[in-house]
Amino acid sequence: TNIMARVLIDCHCHLLANDYPGFVFPCFGIHPLQGSGQDLDDIVAVGVTGLDFTPWFANTTQEHLNLPLNVHSRSAAKVAIATMKELGIRQALLHNFASKPSVAMEGVQAGFFFSFLPAISKNEQSKINQIPLEHICLETDSPALGTDKHVRSEPGNIMICCEHIAKVKGISPEVMEVTTQNALRLFSKLKT
Repeated sequence: TNIMARVLIDCHCHLLANDYPGFVFPCFGIHPLQGSGQDLDDIVAVGVTGLDFTPWFANTTQEHLNLPLNVHSRSAAKVAIATMKELGIRQALLHNFASKPSVAMEGVQAGFFFSFLPAISKNEQSKINQIPLEHICLETDSPALGTDKHVRSEPGNIMICCEHIAKVKGISPEVMEVTTQNALRLFSKLKT
């Protein structure tokens, strides 16, 4: 049933992308048990990918789609970054990054990007200071993970994140322009 639920969500994202071209861009996760079988022309990234240390797995051979990875690595960023470097991954976004600044710097050296969401305005200063703006993207992860866990997060809350990063780095609100350019560099299909 989890596979069926994922397929339904993927179909819904695909429909939204068709209804809102140039505004909604699908990023599909492909579970090893699902296989692909989807039209991949309008997909801008593979994801969310990540590490899952549950005691079972399914062997599979997936072809490389030449798309950036959107990586979820909750409490596993160091291992995720090391694994991606080992595998020769060159384009990756570590979304909702919540690890130590030293781990982030390993990812920066590998050329990876890190996205932060509105909740960052609560406490994430040292990490933001150390990660160069050219490696930062913004995200909402709506409807969850806003500034208040009891209040639905909305896409417009991305400005909270933008303003916080500008304040911490002591720069003007050019953050939105730079992070937009970062996203366009990473997700090159967005340009077309």
